[in-house]
Amino acid sequence: MKHLVFASALASVVVLPGVPAPREEPRTVAPAKAEPLDCFARRTRKLTDRVWVIERPNPTDAPFEGNTTVIELDRSLVVVDAGGSRAAGESIVREIRALSRKPVGTLVYTHYHGDHNLGAVALRDAWPDMAIVSTERTREHMTGAPMDYVRSYAKSYGEMAAFALRQSRDESVSASERAGWARFAAAGPCMESGYTDPVVVPAQVTFSERYTIHDASMQVEVLFLGRANTDGDALVWLPGQRVLVTGDVVVHPIPYASACHPGEWCTVLERVKGFDFAFLVPGHGAVQTDRAYVDTLLEALREIRGRVGELAGRGMELDEVRRTVDLKSVRARFVGDEDGWGRVLFANLFLEAIVANAWREARGEPIVQGREGG
Repeated sequence: MKHLVFASALASVVVLPGVPAPREEPRTVAPAKAEPLDCFARRTRKLTDRVWVIERPNPTDAPFEGNTTVIELDRSLVVVDAGGSRAAGESIVREIRALSRKPVGTLVYTHYHGDHNLGAVALRDAWPDMAIVSTERTREHMTGAPMDYVRSYAKSYGEMAAFALRQSRDESVSASERAGWARFAAAGPCMESGYTDPVVVPAQVTFSERYTIHDASMQVEVLFLGRANTDGDALVWLPGQRVLVTGDVVVHPIPYASACHPGEWCTVLERVKGFDFAFLVPGHGAVQTDRAYVDTLLEALREIRGRVGELAGRGMELDEVRRTVDLKSVRARFVGDEDGWGRVLFANLFLEAIVANAWREARGEPIVQGREGG
């Protein structure tokens, strides 16, 4: 199962070294026509009169790419996150153009994981004058070692698809798990083609705590609330619309952990609960309209930290902690026993990394971005 670490919110499908220097260069809207790489197709949901979410149809099927939020200002649009490939970005461009003739003036990255920003090349081609904004740390990672994995992106997905095909034929695993692997395998050729030759487009504008986008009729606040899913997470708050965009600080229905900071993540989630939101747009998955899922995630993180921290305090090494710690009660909050595919995703997207990082945190060891769960 080591080969199956989907970590980093699938920013890296297998654990590979962590961008080459960037190359220059509740109503549903009918989806725009999909192009041949249809595994990257999106659909759009309207949240308010000025805010839409462009989403993947099923967040638990590959490719595991993030939500995109579109915010309409008086003369332009703000877009939050850009998909994980040029093909995904092209799908997002089509969806945006079906919504408005206004240009995209600003693109915000919530964090450095490629499934949220490698589609930016298509948005830049469509709107070359747009500004790209991220935290300082996100830009550092997008121009440094944590994104080196994109050199092998297509190869990694090809290997994963081949493995998925074998798993889908393995009668020793549950029907639910085999069906999930079969869907992954079916999307494999599309993903391998879409993830070939990715282009990294870092932000030109960075901030450390707050960045305000000025508009006569809407306030857009881009905020760093602390280290959580990464050490540079940006959230976007629209007080007039009561919409909070969290990036992978919140992911539904199965959280992503990657190179997270578990203790500080809890603090950030407490701050998230303090916003008077009507809609919370997670990094992946369904829009939330209350705090129930945030509470579930917060309770899970606290329980994991407590149990792993206790074992680390006894001097256990990480492999022994993994064998010893019983987190079935945590898993049950997110995935049922009958959901074999959900259990695969929970183990690889969340459990692998959160246990490792809670152990490191308990021992006072650094959590390094780009080191996914190992």
